[in-house]
Amino acid sequence: MNAVTSIWREMMRRRLWPVALLLVAAMAAVPVLLTRDAQPVAAPIDSAPAVSAKADDTIAEPVVAKVEATDRPRRRRVLGARKDPFAPAPVKQPKKAKTADAKPDDTNTTPTSSAPKAPSGPVATPAPKPVAHPAGSLVIRFGDAEADVLPRMVLRKLNALPDDETQLIVFLGLTSNGKKAKFLVDDALEVTGDGTCKPHVASCETIELAAGETEFFDVIDPENGEVLASWELDLLRINR
Repeated sequence: MNAVTSIWREMMRRRLWPVALLLVAAMAAVPVLLTRDAQPVAAPIDSAPAVSAKADDTIAEPVVAKVEATDRPRRRRVLGARKDPFAPAPVKQPKKAKTADAKPDDTNTTPTSSAPKAPSGPVATPAPKPVAHPAGSLVIRFGDAEADVLPRMVLRKLNALPDDETQLIVFLGLTSNGKKAKFLVDDALEVTGDGTCKPHVASCETIELAAGETEFFDVIDPENGEVLASWELDLLRINR
């Protein structure tokens, strides 16, 4: 009993006495449960009465009866032709190409013309070749600045504008790199536009224009400073 009392005291010290009570109650209930008599299990009742076979009953005939050799038909009918499974497969012979020995019928032949047929669709016309301009020339538009449309012309080296009699603008040629055109400008003209004045803007003796640039030239009366005429010069292309 020393071991039991020591365990009880240890559990009381750790406040586990409810667990101890449950263990004691379980130990007391186990013998009571084991001593109870088990209820007898009722035997299953067979609802269908057993049918006893009579001694004089004969054995039932089988559903599938054995077929005798005499009951078989003399000839078995199958689909298709009878084949030998052990015979090799027949080799197909290559078909011979048919050669036509037919001769042309002279009575039904029609003469064919060797001349080429004219095309039925639209005939493509060759594209016009570009007009060749002299090297070092310019393609420009020049005229009255107030006009809606300016005439297009080719200006060669040392040609003057607006004409040969009134030489106020003279084409001197191209610059050293060939990218700009140089023009000699008369003192009576006042220049405004995209060009570059040389030697200075205040004293525009010559002007340089590149392709795509535009310059305006105003004719100034030296006595009263009025604008007598105004021209527009569009440099379209430089022919190098």
